[in-house]
Amino acid sequence: MPILNITIPVFNRPELTRRTIEAVRKNTKLPHTLTAVDNGSEPETQDLLRELKEHGQLDYLFRLEKNYGVAVAANVGWRLIQAPIYMKLDNDVVIHNPKWLDIVLLHMKKAPRDAVWGADLNNQMRNKSFVPRPNGLIGSTIAHVSGGAILIPKGISDIAGYWCEDYGLYGCEDGDYGEKLKSLKIDQYYFDHTPFMEHLGHDSDSMKSDFGLDKSATQDQFRKLYTTNFLLYGMGYRAPNTPPQFIPDSFDGYTLTMQSNTHYKPIWRSLLEFHNIRMNHMFDKELNAHYLNLLVTAQNKHWVQAAFDAERAYERIRRQIGQPE
Repeated sequence: MPILNITIPVFNRPELTRRTIEAVRKNTKLPHTLTAVDNGSEPETQDLLRELKEHGQLDYLFRLEKNYGVAVAANVGWRLIQAPIYMKLDNDVVIHNPKWLDIVLLHMKKAPRDAVWGADLNNQMRNKSFVPRPNGLIGSTIAHVSGGAILIPKGISDIAGYWCEDYGLYGCEDGDYGEKLKSLKIDQYYFDHTPFMEHLGHDSDSMKSDFGLDKSATQDQFRKLYTTNFLLYGMGYRAPNTPPQFIPDSFDGYTLTMQSNTHYKPIWRSLLEFHNIRMNHMFDKELNAHYLNLLVTAQNKHWVQAAFDAERAYERIRRQIGQPE
């Protein structure tokens, strides 16, 4: 079995996507699988991904019928492809050092316990509020690592689950995952990305003009919901392994059709109701307690079935593509 499952969520940006994928193949020497999940891109990007798959640059390619958002696409690759370590890699991060994985794995093995590791694409290691005591190429963070190039051992995802799909197209899923890890006392480390990879993104303006997607506005919209989930994780009212909003329906060898996770819907509605009460009536303790109780009741009633339905749906596709159980 490959030691690393690298999943690249893709929404357009064909040239950056090509560079990202080709660089992974050129500069990742240890056994790995490389998966692209296409979030309903335009034909140019679709054609590129099919060509890369045909030429062996991609091991797996799943096309979603529309843009479900980063979390859903990243979860598809995470849950369908089995490996001891999962890596989410944005399609604007180009790896240029063939020793990158050897060095990162060495630091992972030297750590006192399993941890989550992320490339410091936003220079947080220079900020003492995030990394109080950096140690050479690495630094333990008291905040959370960003999700642009993040490695998560299976032993951790078995406990903490996958990306939360509550936050729309471009939300706070990496911050949310970090808060789950903190609630479970799991360490998070940054590693200096500059010797290994280059971040070529920062395309918010073009995404807005070309596709009508305002990343910043979307993230701002869901940031308050993130604070609600943060509160619930910290107080023990919401388990870390959140069931997904969407689960696989069918796969024809190229297009993966998704459907709503029926038993998560009442949890989602109750979460939004509690969140709105918390935002608009924060000083009404009785009202907040009432809607919190409704949320906990909905979770108790539907959580296990929502998680079971998701695993059963993903397991069916894993069998179809020949993944080990």
